[in-house]
Amino acid sequence: MQQLAALKPGATCLPALRRIAKDHGGKEHCTEEWCRYDFDNTSNFSDAWPQRVLGRTEWDYFGLRPWRLSVGAWKKNAELADLQFTITLGRGRGWLMNEGLFSGNMWGWLVVSVTADSGRFEQQLKLEKEYDSQHAIATGDQINAGSAGIIVIKPNLDIPGGGQALDVYLSPSAPPETKKLAFDLNLRCATSMSPCSELCQLAPSAWRSYAQFTKSNGWSVDEPTECTANSQQ
Repeated sequence: MQQLAALKPGATCLPALRRIAKDHGGKEHCTEEWCRYDFDNTSNFSDAWPQRVLGRTEWDYFGLRPWRLSVGAWKKNAELADLQFTITLGRGRGWLMNEGLFSGNMWGWLVVSVTADSGRFEQQLKLEKEYDSQHAIATGDQINAGSAGIIVIKPNLDIPGGGQALDVYLSPSAPPETKKLAFDLNLRCATSMSPCSELCQLAPSAWRSYAQFTKSNGWSVDEPTECTANSQQ
C-alpha cells in the first residue's frame, strides 16, 4: 500500500503502477482512456463449486473473507492524470441469508475509496460548501470543507448485502501529513482473526476526519463502540 500511495500522476506513474501490479500479482484491465489494477482474493469466493463452501460468511470468524484493492488510473495525453484507490472488504453476517449447508450466504461490505484528482476535489468542495452553508447547525467552530486539502464523505452504499462506505477526495496540493491520513488503511482487516466490522477500523484516520468535521457543523455521528475505543487510543 505504501508503494501505491507514493504514486503521483505523470509520465512515469503508469509504468511504476504496472511494475507494482506485476510484483504483487495484480490483474490489469486497460482501455485507451483508463487502466484498472485489482489485487484481491475474490475468486476464492465465487459461485463455483467448491468455492461456494468457502463463500459462507461464517469463515469471517476464522480470518477468511473476500477483499479487493483496486487502483483506477485515467490517462490524458499519454500520461497518467488521475488516480483512485478503492478497498472493498467483506463483513460476515452469520446465518442471516442461509439457504442450506452448501448454498453460501450474503456478505456485507466496507468500502473506502481515495481519489487524487484536482477536478473531482474541486467539484466535491463546491458541493460541500453549498450544503454546509444551507444545513450547518453549529456556528463559529466549523471545520472548513476541504481544509488541509482533504474531503471525507459517507455516502449510502447500495449493493447486495449492504454495508458502509467512506469516500476520500485529495487535492494534488495536499501536504504529506494529509496524504498520510488518507492512506491510513488497516489492511490487516483483510486477514485478521478478529473481523473489522466498522469503517473506523478499516480507515481510522479518515473516519476521525469525517467525524470531527461532521460534529463541528452540529450534526450527529453514529459512532459504534469500536470507533469510540479507537479514537481514545
